Amino acid sequence: MLSFGRSNLAAAVLAASILWTGHVVAADGEVDDAGLAFFEKRIRPVLVEQCYSCHAVDAKSVRGGLVVDSRDGLLVGGDSGAAIVPGKPDESLLIEALRYESYEMPPKGKLPQPVIDDFVKWVEMGAPDPRDGQAKVAEGGIDLEQGRQHWSFQPVKRHPVPAPQSADWAAGPIDRFILDRLEQEGLQPAADADRRTLLRRVTFDLTGLPPTPAEIDAFLADDSPDAFEKVVDRLLDSPHFGERWGRHWLDVARFAESTGGGRSLLYQVSWQYRDYVVRAFNEDKPFDRFIIEQIAGDLLPYDDAVQGRDQLVATAFLALGPHNYENQDKEQLRMDVIDEQIDVTGRAFLALTIGCARCHDHKFDPVPTADYYALAGIFRSTNSLVDGNVSRWVSRPLPLPAEQQRQLDEHNRAVARVTKELKARSSELEQLQSQLPAVTVDDDKATLTGEWTPSTSIGPFVARGYRHAKNSNATATFRLTLPRAGRYAVRIAYTASANRSPNARVRVHYAGGVDELQVNQQKKPTLDGLYFPLGEYVFDGEAVVEFPVENTTGHVIIDAVQAVCLEPADGEVAKELAERAEQARALEETITQLQQSLQELEENKPPKAVEVMAVEEADEIGDYAICIRGNVHKLGDRVPRGFLSVIPIEQPAISDDSSGRLELARWIAHPDNPLTPRVAVNRIWHHLFGQGIVRTVDNFGVPGELPSHPELLDYLASQLIDSGWSNKQMVREIVLSRTYRLSSDRGERAIAADAENRWLAGQNRRRLEAEAIYDSVLSLSGQLDRQTGGDTVRPGTRSEYGYRFDTGRRAIYLPVFRNRLHDLLTVFDFPNPNLSNGRRKVTTLATQALFLMNSPFIWEQSRLTAERLLADESLTDSERLAQLYQWALGREPSSAERELALKYLAADSADPVEMWGTLCQAVIASVDFRYVY
Repeated sequence: MLSFGRSNLAAAVLAASILWTGHVVAADGEVDDAGLAFFEKRIRPVLVEQCYSCHAVDAKSVRGGLVVDSRDGLLVGGDSGAAIVPGKPDESLLIEALRYESYEMPPKGKLPQPVIDDFVKWVEMGAPDPRDGQAKVAEGGIDLEQGRQHWSFQPVKRHPVPAPQSADWAAGPIDRFILDRLEQEGLQPAADADRRTLLRRVTFDLTGLPPTPAEIDAFLADDSPDAFEKVVDRLLDSPHFGERWGRHWLDVARFAESTGGGRSLLYQVSWQYRDYVVRAFNEDKPFDRFIIEQIAGDLLPYDDAVQGRDQLVATAFLALGPHNYENQDKEQLRMDVIDEQIDVTGRAFLALTIGCARCHDHKFDPVPTADYYALAGIFRSTNSLVDGNVSRWVSRPLPLPAEQQRQLDEHNRAVARVTKELKARSSELEQLQSQLPAVTVDDDKATLTGEWTPSTSIGPFVARGYRHAKNSNATATFRLTLPRAGRYAVRIAYTASANRSPNARVRVHYAGGVDELQVNQQKKPTLDGLYFPLGEYVFDGEAVVEFPVENTTGHVIIDAVQAVCLEPADGEVAKELAERAEQARALEETITQLQQSLQELEENKPPKAVEVMAVEEADEIGDYAICIRGNVHKLGDRVPRGFLSVIPIEQPAISDDSSGRLELARWIAHPDNPLTPRVAVNRIWHHLFGQGIVRTVDNFGVPGELPSHPELLDYLASQLIDSGWSNKQMVREIVLSRTYRLSSDRGERAIAADAENRWLAGQNRRRLEAEAIYDSVLSLSGQLDRQTGGDTVRPGTRSEYGYRFDTGRRAIYLPVFRNRLHDLLTVFDFPNPNLSNGRRKVTTLATQALFLMNSPFIWEQSRLTAERLLADESLTDSERLAQLYQWALGREPSSAERELALKYLAADSADPVEMWGTLCQAVIASVDFRYVY
């Protein structure tokens, strides 16, 4: 591999000198939602529970002059000074007091170490805290009528489309709304983007992939008035549309393939939810239906197995959150899962932080605590957990096609019939055997050589346990002293398991000699699941059975050996006893035949239904009580199940025998719900312009921003509903607007008047998301595998730690582990998969440039790109350079770029792959590669 010396330095110089376009990108600077979420879940409840009684403004007596019920209170501190120093826990008196290093707080007892660790982490994060006194809480509780005056809770209105002065410029209603506001601000729209720029922009926006040279040439050659419209329709029909827009939704759904937390578990089948989302966007599933399926798909009827499959898989939306399944306080775990479900439902569909009302009335939005627990009752009536020392998520079988289901039902009925018959015959045999003379010797009485390990791990077994040995010269000898000579049925006891020996050796010494057999101890014994028959043998007075371990595989098990008298040699046996012995022999044969029938059924069984992550209705359904200060062990008044009171639409009744999830889903997706369609179209706008009409796309509450174009937002929301909630039609209308097609070069006057481009005088320059950068690199090297769907976690993976990612598939198919991401995703601002996130941060950091210069992945793909360019020996360097720029940037190199690159390539080098590889790496590292304009 190339050492990072002269050539890589040249690549860096090239990236800076010939490809830098002068677009300096500042860090986003948005509020850290992860930090606020951490405060609300881990810090505020402890402060309320442990500290407010003595250190709040409404406390009877404020101790030490310190109040902790506001951020300023902690920063200013009390008589001893500031309680916290953001970013410096070791200099924070609050941490010192919690550690009992000087002050001892709380005085009634030191808090558990994990709670103290949470406070340390919170201070290290900069002590994010939204408590700044802006809460709009009326005396005696929340004033819902006042709360409904907030813009987002107002009904969606159908405003008249404006008639701006330069109406001829507009291509449709969207442009009229935008132009009207520009004219009010005294601004003019920028010029239209050139065709190459526009094609690259829309191709990335709709598919997440760069346009191919053939697509560029075709568009440039098409002079028809609907040329761009044809491009848009082609991209909307592409299977890659669902991958691009499905990934946007996976951010919101906090999709991951591991649980996170302490002992992070692999979800294993969460990829099926990812594929469901991709299919939903490709098929243009109505968004209201998309909502309902994710909350209550398992409760909907279906016409065929495919529809039933999608509806069940969709409910993984509620199941795949970050959970600590090891939590031994199972009631706390249950409520934490419910809290996370309420939080993601509120953020994803309503852009509200409902979870903030868990411990108290929401401090900003009109969401009383009672509303939170009305929702909690719905999710408590939903089963999301399988209890255990380490709990698990619920798995359910997918519906099968009718014919396959018929075959499976028939098979199951046959198994049930044989199993019932086997149980009955085994019971008869057991009763008969109890009436026959028998001798049993347990493993405790056997003569042992070599090492045999006692165990009781797997049952059933005879007496106190069993023994096992593996791959050794060990031998176990059982000697059975018989009451009389005669013919006996000999059987051995062992416990079956997958690690047992499939070829356990057994020697029976009898009057006629020695019989050696092999027993597959991985299979369950046929006689009542305990004994396996070896056969009938004549003994003179002693039976000897040996278990040699040599030349076997797996664990050889010894438990007990039994000999049942069938016919004494002296003939002194009552007729009744002889009849019992004959009946026992016949029963053993019948049982063996039934066991063989079961084995044949098992070998020929039809494929069983695949198990998927899902939720289901709980066994116990009912309302829940308010948890006092969020404490699950301190319950207050019960609250009827229901929805948010502030939203002025009729709430459907919830029956006593259903959770209420379906009613909740339909209420959220109701066309009169003012939040749902606004939130949905605002997310679409955000992805096409780099900022939403409401920039806080996940927060439409009081702390969120006001819409820049409220009438346009309502127009788009109405259009979404009128189109049957079609995402594709909404995307199509927006990208065909002239506003979308504007150049990002707005001019100095527009920048001075509107630095943040809130009035959209032009498009926004936007950095590609991490996945698009990754896919572009693979596309450039020719390594991109465009196969869609499927499980992409390496077979046999048991842990996310140290996981090695495969290269080739699109980035949406890279496994997303909560403690392990692909390096490129980490560097380029992939969102925290623990949180619902509709707006990614965009940072510009030195680590990103260093990654592009030093990553083995980037160099390998650069080298492969070079080999691809050099494969056609008939091309000149100038032609190869043009080809590289076309593949990577969708344009020709400028004269300056061409001159510098050719000069670099002309330098003496024994390895053209190295020279071209570093040039390709420089192109990948350029701003133009990772930005659309």
